[in-house]
Amino acid sequence: MKSFLFVATAVACVSSAASAGVIYSTGFNASEGYVVGNLNGQQGWVTYQPSAGTGSAAANITADGRMQMNSGTSAAESARFAWNANYGAQFDIERAAGNTRLYTTVEMNVPRAQSSVARIGLYNYDPTGSKILSGFYINVNTGILTLVGYYNNAGTVGNYGFTTTTAITFDTWTTMTTTWDSDTGRFQVFMGSTGFYVDGAGAGLTANQTDFYASRNGGTIVGTALFDNLEVGTTTPAPGAMALLGVAGLVGARRRRS
Repeated sequence: MKSFLFVATAVACVSSAASAGVIYSTGFNASEGYVVGNLNGQQGWVTYQPSAGTGSAAANITADGRMQMNSGTSAAESARFAWNANYGAQFDIERAAGNTRLYTTVEMNVPRAQSSVARIGLYNYDPTGSKILSGFYINVNTGILTLVGYYNNAGTVGNYGFTTTTAITFDTWTTMTTTWDSDTGRFQVFMGSTGFYVDGAGAGLTANQTDFYASRNGGTIVGTALFDNLEVGTTTPAPGAMALLGVAGLVGARRRRS
């Protein structure tokens, strides 16, 4: 199944919330059983590229215990994904206990300002794999952050990206956090202490899977980013945030399905 990602503009800053129940975590370390090389098949991880199938994505464990995600370089190559086992049942248990906000936090390092126009980030999906409940990507040439989530844009419901003017600091480990509230549909992204939110259309859905994502974005030069210390869990929503600033310009991009 395929869905579409639309790119829009302008979202607002928000404040963070403390974590509660942890569903899944990993540091990609040798002590956890990871070995240097292809991530596919290690500790429950699967990689995927729509044009080539399972096991084809370029996601690798580095010698210093990081996960490296690479985009493609050929015009024939589609986006690449890496994900671990589904956690839908555990999320439903957490939600029944009152923890209705899913969070995903990960350390990210874009090694340098790259000539590649690739996009690399992380998405949280519903069980169908067609709805992005919350997520983000970084353009590796500019470092600019884009939020991604399920949104109703004047009657057109789909996966939308909201481009900010905030950029990651290159060659620096930055904590990236996404949240999504199953009661309200609101999705948020925090880059360190700077956060943004959008009131999305995903209320009532179930979270099922977290994917690392890399797209060449039409370019032919490989883009790369490093990740470490992934954690997925739930929180009780905290009150208070600023309003959404606006939405504009639609651009389509395809995504995979397992």
